[in-house]
Formats: sequence, C-alpha cells, structure tokens
Amino acid sequence: MSKTIATARGFSLITTLFLLVVVAGLAGYLVNLSISQQYSTALTLSALRGRHAALTGLEWVAYRINNISSSCPTVPTSMTIEGFSVSLTSCTESSVTEGITTYSLFDVTVSAERGVFGDADYVNHAIRATLRG
Repeated sequence: MSKTIATARGFSLITTLFLLVVVAGLAGYLVNLSISQQYSTALTLSALRGRHAALTGLEWVAYRINNISSSCPTVPTSMTIEGFSVSLTSCTESSVTEGITTYSLFDVTVSAERGVFGDADYVNHAIRATLRG
C-alpha cells in the first residue's frame, strides 16, 4: 500500500507576496524618512545663514555707531548679504549717566530675510541688541 502525500501548493507564493509588500512598504518609509532628514538639514542651514546675516548687519551698525558717527544710522537701512535682505528696522538712542560718566545706549533691531512669506524655504531672523556708543 502506498499513500499519496498531499502537498500544500501555493503557500510559498502567498508568503513571498506578503514579504514583498512588507519590504516595499518599509523601503518607501525609509526613503521618505531620508528625504525629510535632508530637507530638515537644509532648513537648519538656511536658518543659521539667516542668523549670521543678521549678526553681520548688527556688526555693521555697531561699526557705524562707534567709528563713523555717534548716532543711529538712517532707519530703514537695507543691504544684501549672501542672498539675504538685511535691514535695520529700529534704532533708538538714550543717554545714560552713571556718577560723572555719561554715555549713550542704542537699542537696535536688525532682521535678515530671504524668500517670500508662506513659501517652504522662507527664512526670517531678527536680532535685537543694546549697544554702547
């Protein structure tokens, strides 16, 4: 007597298709994650460049106050630094007396902007500082 053993046909095909779908989904997720990380890095670099452009504008104002004239530059003053529109948005002078010493303090706000508000790559960075003249 010989017995015929019934084999399970098609089971390995279902398993293979299931694994293929899972691996493809995982690969798609990893590609999406990689793109998000690259975009995040690009935005971080843009923000840092905007900060440094604003700091450069602040240094320009400090130089003007300390070396050229002892007063605020004309507001608004604008310049372009590395693709950023840097502008002096406010500058107010106040006189301070400590004992017999009198000096001026300048409250300065400088902003650096690139792009159009609402765009994905829009960058705006403002710095406010008090400078002694």
